Amino acid sequence: MGLGIRRLNRGRDVVEQFDDDADDWFRGLCARAPEDSLRRGVSPYDLTMFNTPQLERFVAELEALPEEERRPVVRRVIEEAHHAIRRSGYLLFIGD
Repeated sequence: MGLGIRRLNRGRDVVEQFDDDADDWFRGLCARAPEDSLRRGVSPYDLTMFNTPQLERFVAELEALPEEERRPVVRRVIEEAHHAIRRSGYLLFIGD
């Protein structure tokens, strides 16, 4: 089962939610990330939450990926992260 992904508002209420794709692409992308990458910090088994400053770095990492690695789920994570940054919100990743 893939990651659950939630965008939270400043009060930490869920305002948007979606899941990794059927291939668990985003989870695999995080697992293959360099050791010092924020992607590597996304736990496949637990909760991981990023705040606005972390999301700015996270988005930069994702946008730097080669185009072939930016599947629809990655583009959706980038989009939701941008929304969270603009509204001082969070992204929450829910592992199995």
